[in-house]
Amino acid sequence: MRGFTGGMVVLGLVVGCSVPGLGELGGCVSDEDCGPSGVCTQINGGGLCRKKPDVFDPSECSNACLAYEACTTEGCLPRFSAVTIKEPSSGASLNGGTIPIVVELTEKYVTETEWPVLVFTATRKDGSPAGSIPTPTRNGNQYTALWTMPNLDEEVTVTAAYAGASPSATVVVDVDTLAPTFTLGFSTPPIREQGDTGAQAAQQDPTAGYESAFRRDETVTVTVSSNDNTVTQAQLTVVGIGLGGTPGRTEASVTVDMQPRTSCPGGQPVCGEKAVDLAVPEMSDFRGTMVFRAKGQDRAGNEGQSAELPLRVTRWKWAFDAAGRIEGTPALGNQGLIYFGTNSGSRFGKTYGVDWAGSKKWVFDSGDVTGSVAVGALKGIEEYVYVAARGASNSWLYALNNSGTEKARCTYAGSIEGPSAIAVETVGGLETATTVYNSSQVRIGSLSPESTPARCLEITSPSVPRAIAGAVVVKDQNVFYGTSNATLTSYDISTGANTARPGWPQSFPVASPGLAVAGENIYVGAGSVGAPSQGGLAKISVNGGSVETLFPASGGARVFNVSIDGGDTAYFGAETSSSKDLRSLQLGIGTPSAVVSSGVGILRGAPVVGRGGNLYTVNTDGEVRAWTPGSATPLWGTKIEPGAGEATNISPTLDCLRDASGQAVTSSRLGVLYVTAETKVHAFIVDSPGLDPDAPWPKYQHDARNTGNPATPILRCP
Repeated sequence: MRGFTGGMVVLGLVVGCSVPGLGELGGCVSDEDCGPSGVCTQINGGGLCRKKPDVFDPSECSNACLAYEACTTEGCLPRFSAVTIKEPSSGASLNGGTIPIVVELTEKYVTETEWPVLVFTATRKDGSPAGSIPTPTRNGNQYTALWTMPNLDEEVTVTAAYAGASPSATVVVDVDTLAPTFTLGFSTPPIREQGDTGAQAAQQDPTAGYESAFRRDETVTVTVSSNDNTVTQAQLTVVGIGLGGTPGRTEASVTVDMQPRTSCPGGQPVCGEKAVDLAVPEMSDFRGTMVFRAKGQDRAGNEGQSAELPLRVTRWKWAFDAAGRIEGTPALGNQGLIYFGTNSGSRFGKTYGVDWAGSKKWVFDSGDVTGSVAVGALKGIEEYVYVAARGASNSWLYALNNSGTEKARCTYAGSIEGPSAIAVETVGGLETATTVYNSSQVRIGSLSPESTPARCLEITSPSVPRAIAGAVVVKDQNVFYGTSNATLTSYDISTGANTARPGWPQSFPVASPGLAVAGENIYVGAGSVGAPSQGGLAKISVNGGSVETLFPASGGARVFNVSIDGGDTAYFGAETSSSKDLRSLQLGIGTPSAVVSSGVGILRGAPVVGRGGNLYTVNTDGEVRAWTPGSATPLWGTKIEPGAGEATNISPTLDCLRDASGQAVTSSRLGVLYVTAETKVHAFIVDSPGLDPDAPWPKYQHDARNTGNPATPILRCP
């Protein structure tokens, strides 16, 4: 210690000795504990406050004090007690740019000498500079310099020091000027069955590139990973499929929580997953690409975004090949099983029960089936499947259990054509199925399988007219069907009378294959393959009477089938030699028919009205289309094989979406459309949860069970 030249001799503090003229003021840890006039002195391992030495003119000290020292009564002592970095704080996260470094130099002994120059540095982990910092400016005891940060993503040590003296300070900050990167990945789609004729549907979309695509009704797990371990959340966005495969609606982003894991893809430090229901994004095409992207911020606020990642999605569910021509509309059981028959052309056709996954549940050697099958009501866990078939020497009307075993049958001698549908009604308290066989003397055959023994009723006489391939409907125990002599006739199946009901038959310009019942009226689609300029849409009371033509207002147009939605709008295909249109007609108010869309091809099947208003059609070229209300452009379309047979029995049908157990999925926005073509039944995912339950006649034969009965409840998907 350099000495003081005044009258007092500076004594060092020696353990066990007192210092003359110094009063002990109490325990302390640092000078700050002793107030502005005291200092903390360590004695015997403890701190004691004492009076701060007085400061004198530097000339009073025997040796000149250094620049960072002050001349005191105890000699030259360090002038400054501390350097404190006020900004940035230790642990601060900095995202680049230029920020001030603010340092405070605490003066322990106040003198008139000049303030020193401080040096600020910023150092990376490897010891190299993290940018340059100019000489700071001073205002009082506060020093400030502007630090322009380089592009880094690491910890940096900021130091403020008095060159040549001991006071210094450091803080460690996280400099992050680099945007985080994000990477997306998808879960693997379920394995698709290749298909086995007559046993298992092919589940792969046959379109190249879509063999392993996700389906509209599936969920994809999206993994989001990032290279920045300070990222805690990411926002995941999906862009749907617009009309014609263009980019569709961008959905609201969803948050993905990011967590540090050793299992993150590519060794990334953080990742997270989000399950995305593919039923939610827009899908205005049959198949196409949804686009996913993610973005997020790191702790410093830098925002990064992933590259767009496409995901192929299809509506194709499966196609079951029965190896025999299917000439009717499948009937859907109360628990989702699909029933249909085949026509071998040699009297060896079969009837199938297939589940919602496209797996054969059973097959029954029924004989050739040329019409549509029907399903009765569910009783416990049992329902009857009604099938009209012809063999080599006999024909039958079967009631099969839903397990594929025979419950009952009515046998008719001879290999008799049965081209019509089957209607299901309650007669005498018993469920009864009715169809028409075109034997040499036509039979209207009915089967009540729950009677003991099973009851077979025939209405037959030379006057009973032959049926055409088309609808058979019932109302109040009266059956209605179109005939080969261009009439619509009706019989009372409760009495079995072999004469037509009063007021029947009624004549039409051509055959009437399409029937729909709404209220007390029957709406009739009349059309014949050989007469393109004859036919139309008409209505008649269920009690007979005059026929009222609804379309066209003049001339003729073939109308093979008709459906009616919940707003009493009829939809039908209308053909002339020069036009093939999908038309609508508001019933009951006298307005003319309107063209929904022109040039749609030959629509011999009835449109399907889905819940929510979407329509589904299939033409004889195998073009399946979905239509939204009020649009002349189909929402989507796809091409399958042309329909088999005369196609008047072939219409799409629609069910709820079902889970792996066969239960209807609750609150789903989707359904499954079934369409037959040649030897196959196709299943497609559509944006309608089943049939319109409020429609009086939303499809061919009224309901998914094909009962042809307006009293049959239409399933309201849960």
